[in-house]
Amino acid sequence: MSQLQYSRLCQLIDHPFTVKSAVSITKEQEKSLLITLSQVLNKVKLWIAEFDSDSGSDSENGDHTSDNQDRPFIDTSKCHPSASPCLLKIINDLVLLLAVESRFVQHLAVNVVVSVSEYVVASGSYWEEVMQSICFHLKLIICKVISPCSDPTISVKHIGCDSAYSTLDLQPVLNNASWHSVGAIVLVLRTILKQLKHEDNAKILEIYFRVLGSCLQDIPWDSCNGALFVDVTTPPESWFEFCGYLLQLFCSLADCEDENPTVREILNVFPNILSWYFGKQGENHNSSISRYIQHKILVLMIRLSSLINLDCVTVVSWLKLIEKYFQDLLSESVSEPMADQDDCLGDSPFNGTSHRHLQRRVIFLYLKCSFSLIGLNEKRKKQCSCGNMNSCSQKGLITLYEWIKKHLPGNILDKHELYDDCCKSFTKSFIQLYMHEDDMLFKILLQLTYTPFEDTQQITDVAKKEILFLLSDIFDPVRLFHLFLSELHYDHQVLLDYLISKDTGTSCAEYLLRCLRIICEKWGSFFEFPFRAEVERQSCPKRRKFENGKNCQRAFYKARDCLLLLKKSVESLHQKDLFPYNPQVLLQRLIRFLELCLRQ
Repeated sequence: MSQLQYSRLCQLIDHPFTVKSAVSITKEQEKSLLITLSQVLNKVKLWIAEFDSDSGSDSENGDHTSDNQDRPFIDTSKCHPSASPCLLKIINDLVLLLAVESRFVQHLAVNVVVSVSEYVVASGSYWEEVMQSICFHLKLIICKVISPCSDPTISVKHIGCDSAYSTLDLQPVLNNASWHSVGAIVLVLRTILKQLKHEDNAKILEIYFRVLGSCLQDIPWDSCNGALFVDVTTPPESWFEFCGYLLQLFCSLADCEDENPTVREILNVFPNILSWYFGKQGENHNSSISRYIQHKILVLMIRLSSLINLDCVTVVSWLKLIEKYFQDLLSESVSEPMADQDDCLGDSPFNGTSHRHLQRRVIFLYLKCSFSLIGLNEKRKKQCSCGNMNSCSQKGLITLYEWIKKHLPGNILDKHELYDDCCKSFTKSFIQLYMHEDDMLFKILLQLTYTPFEDTQQITDVAKKEILFLLSDIFDPVRLFHLFLSELHYDHQVLLDYLISKDTGTSCAEYLLRCLRIICEKWGSFFEFPFRAEVERQSCPKRRKFENGKNCQRAFYKARDCLLLLKKSVESLHQKDLFPYNPQVLLQRLIRFLELCLRQ
């Protein structure tokens, strides 16, 4: 960044509107601020466009002559000696505007800060200084809000900032510190991240994650907890607004292919977030928490669980958190999925009357945590931080069994004549629950192909063995695959649509590969699958036995024909080079499956 470039930015922001310190403003003042901020925003965006045009030009001449007539006079006597203190002052001035109690002003002020960050990124230098400045103000204001009587100098020293910040006039910012302004800074950080994800610049993102990760580590989150429940003067709107922005930021940070420095800090803060939203005592206040916030909490948990290997202590704590805060959704029957078939758009996290969307995520997360405890592999057993692998495995098993038991008739293990029908009915309802949300459908189906209930022969405990048999029957991958195809009405075109979709293609292909491998290993179970629709139940035992045999063959042949047509369609698209990825492995599995069909 040249002297001219940062000087003109500094003088543009150094405007009379930046010295206002009152957070409450009149309509006239609001109008004036909005006009000025709009002009500043447009000017900064114009300069960003100049960087883009200059980077595509080979002529140095064009860089200096493109807008000489439009450039304002710059008083160099008022300029900082370098870009760094200039940028610190710019961020400090703009942060003050984030405290103004006007959503319109705050919206524009956020956009101006984000545009300044874009300007710095486009210039190719001082990006880390800008990130550090934004994070400095985030830490400073949080410290001031939770400790209103603290001295500004002590605050600066406490959060480990260098002497460059001591030259700033922090008093106006501190005087107007509130959860409202903290939330606005968090919104700035999230918006910047969304912009950076579109940039093909790994270095810029690496700096963002590193600086923000360090910032999150320094914030006294437990003190935030205390401030919420001790200081009754805290406006709940601004507090929950801050929490909402923070949750959105965390979801964006966790939406990455690889773990970054912020993820572990998010994991540490996460229990606090649940406490903030649901209350210190853990009551489930559905009236005071939006379905959207619940949705974001569950999304964050699912993303974190996919991004990092959670140790057994964390998994057990998550199971307790789910039981504590989402018990209503966890206990809700899975056998009433027809309610949202005619109103799929209504099944949205933004719709306060719908809960199926949330229930799917709660159950998925609960099963994922339970399975991870039951199926601890040897490597994870050695790394088990609680020191008692059997206890963890037992916890996962009992947790899963207790949940399923609530959804089945009492003493089902003793009612042999009803056992098979009850298992199939529950499994079918379970599949139907997820059929209206494609991404969650394949997440849960993939999870259930890892059912860790195979090794029951070596178990001597009768009760535990019966539990394992029940779980293995309900979550049998072969049974699930048959029911999945029946819910699709054995329409191979639907499977093909899943496979070529950019949203579900990879997960659907992975699911089919796993199921085909399992089917080939358990061919007898697949061929003899006893599927019988409820309308086909007969009162006569002999008739029922005859119908069972017919439906067993019918289910097998329908599945076979569906997969045969799928193979032909995939081959046709692949030959024309129209398939979005190489389906060769999938085709090989389908060929192996059809070979077994021919032998039958």
